[in-house]
Amino acid sequence: MAAGDGGDEVRVLQNLRGKIYDAKHLVPNKMRDFFCTINLDQEEVFRTQVVEKSLSPYFGEEFYFEIPRTFQWLSFYIYDKSVLQKDLRIGKVSIKKEDLCNYTGKENWFMLQPVDSNSEVQGKVHLELKLNELITDNGSVCQQLVVHIKECHGLPLINGQNCDPYATVSLVGPSRNDQKKTKVKKKTSNPQFNETFYFEVTRSSSYTKKSQFQVEEEDIEKLEVRVDLWNNGNLVQDIFLGEIKVPVKVLRNDSFQAWYLLQPRENGNKSSKTDDLGSLRLNICYTEDCVLPSEYYTSLRNLLLKSSDVQPISASAAYILSEVCRDKYDAVLPLVRLLLHHHKLVPFVAAVAELDLRDTQEANTIFRGNSLATRCVDEMMKIVGKHYLKVTLKPVIDEICESPKPCEIDPIKLREGDNVEINMFLDDVSSTESKEPSGVSEPVHLKEGEMYKRAQGRTRIGKKNFKKRWFCLTSREFTYHKQQDKEPIFTIPIKNILAVEKLDENSFNKKNMFQVLHGEKPLYIQANNCVEASEWIEALCRVTRCNQKRLSFYHPSAFLNGSWLCCKATGESSQGCARCTADVPADTQIEIDGDRETERIYSLFTINRSKLQKLEEACGSIAVYQGPRKEPDDYSNFTIEDSVATFHTLQQIIDILEKLSESHEKYQKKRSSSAKYGKNGPVVASMEASVRSYSANLPAILELILINLRLEETFKIIKSNPAPTPQLNHGTKCHIQGW
Repeated sequence: MAAGDGGDEVRVLQNLRGKIYDAKHLVPNKMRDFFCTINLDQEEVFRTQVVEKSLSPYFGEEFYFEIPRTFQWLSFYIYDKSVLQKDLRIGKVSIKKEDLCNYTGKENWFMLQPVDSNSEVQGKVHLELKLNELITDNGSVCQQLVVHIKECHGLPLINGQNCDPYATVSLVGPSRNDQKKTKVKKKTSNPQFNETFYFEVTRSSSYTKKSQFQVEEEDIEKLEVRVDLWNNGNLVQDIFLGEIKVPVKVLRNDSFQAWYLLQPRENGNKSSKTDDLGSLRLNICYTEDCVLPSEYYTSLRNLLLKSSDVQPISASAAYILSEVCRDKYDAVLPLVRLLLHHHKLVPFVAAVAELDLRDTQEANTIFRGNSLATRCVDEMMKIVGKHYLKVTLKPVIDEICESPKPCEIDPIKLREGDNVEINMFLDDVSSTESKEPSGVSEPVHLKEGEMYKRAQGRTRIGKKNFKKRWFCLTSREFTYHKQQDKEPIFTIPIKNILAVEKLDENSFNKKNMFQVLHGEKPLYIQANNCVEASEWIEALCRVTRCNQKRLSFYHPSAFLNGSWLCCKATGESSQGCARCTADVPADTQIEIDGDRETERIYSLFTINRSKLQKLEEACGSIAVYQGPRKEPDDYSNFTIEDSVATFHTLQQIIDILEKLSESHEKYQKKRSSSAKYGKNGPVVASMEASVRSYSANLPAILELILINLRLEETFKIIKSNPAPTPQLNHGTKCHIQGW
């Protein structure tokens, strides 16, 4: 997700990692087979293995993935596995995105909440509301409410497919419930309704007795607009998708439009007992980085890259980062990636290892598992280990496999009574392979899984264009099969792949689609969720990045009915209309986002700002008082070899943090100032936000009304003598707050 213009692009990157431990005291009270899923809103992105015959299943599965889209809720569902019927949802743990920071990096037991169809909602709806005053032919005045439902966005999938949504718009009061309905939109999660409905709000009254701006308070206060979203079930019962409620009193004589988050029904699960469903133990770590343009990180990046040259190493910015972070892993992960990207990791690790050797008093505790040097080496090997082993060990292993040399058995290893002759058959088995070495290395399996493929350019009457297939990506080719163990139906050599890009949802009204461009027609694929689609695109881009004929432009939509949906070009072989997003240099071996890692380090420094200040105070105390320490200090856990050098580095870090913090605040202010109600961005989560927005604009609205009524004298009185409820002429009551 990006915001900004041109070079001022700002990226918001999210990732989630953690562990699903175990559940306890699940219902029903008999042994069942359970599994757990992770959902972004209503979209499943991760599933554990099934634990059989248990009421307190231990899953013990770790998870990590990038989150490629916005979301409102992170949910964990416990399922009862069924063989013949649909899996039964036992309970769930749902956490708002805004509340995830409260649980980051901690193990927590969560009580399972009941799962009800009326509470499982996601998406938002765009409404425009207006309250008009009409004068009838006989001179009477009538209040009319105009509700324009424009569109919805992000509605949930129903059984893995786009829903058939429609909306009901109701004006609800103590003694009325006027309801109207939109048309059903087929196979879409982002329906465009653009329908307008009219409701009579108040009874007709004499125009001569009442002001045209008067609204009957007793009626308005009790009325509300309710919009319900439903999935059309045709022959089965319609499925509730969510609702929103807007009090009519917030409108008055103003037009108001906004995006509203769909809410669950208020009485969806009040009768359910939450104490009897069990509990789930989780460790969740959610991070969201707002990555600014690269030039903003120059100072912090240069300070970190100079760490290996600082003497002593404990006074460097990189070492201080590891000292102030509670968990060294949080600091090591972005630090190693950044230093490795700029070829500064080896001298830094060497300097840290030298410090460990100098400070180690017991030889048996050298290079402990949680030391900075050990953690850095471990993380480095996770990144470059595969390539390193391939370069160093592969030639040796190949030589051993290709040369059938005899192997002598050490007679000392033989136990009394062992007969070597009975193992001679192993020689015949192994010699068969070694006599005729292949000379061609076996392809490496990189990724495989089940997805949906669209028929390539064929329109088959009576048959589905999208079919489930087993896909396999190796270092040589990309194939799909009818089933996992079957022969490939279609094969694309890796060298023939020209680009891998996302496909617009409006092409086939399906989410999570991407396209593989090769010599023939594009291969259109639908993944099971947004995370899986992102992982497949990344894997395919990595393995094809060195292809010489990679495309620079592509078509983001499909070619249907003789033209491209994106640019309307009629030639199937016409050049693309959008630049490829994965157009990377061919000599890139390890893809590291240096700006993102620097932003992560900035966030860690910001979170531990108080520890930086304590460390700064400690350096000042040491510089002033040179005597021996008699009592343990707050900074006794910090390594301070040179207080002056450490103090100087800390000052640099704090100055850089203040400048970066100002840049982030400017971006947030710019984002807030550019946001407008009715644009696809800001969302009204509840009616409190609507009331606040109305209250903020109330003085301007009221002033226009007073001017129109030409009540200059009364207006002067109000301005000179503010009152909470001033009485105006013509019997109109204006409630003014904060005038």
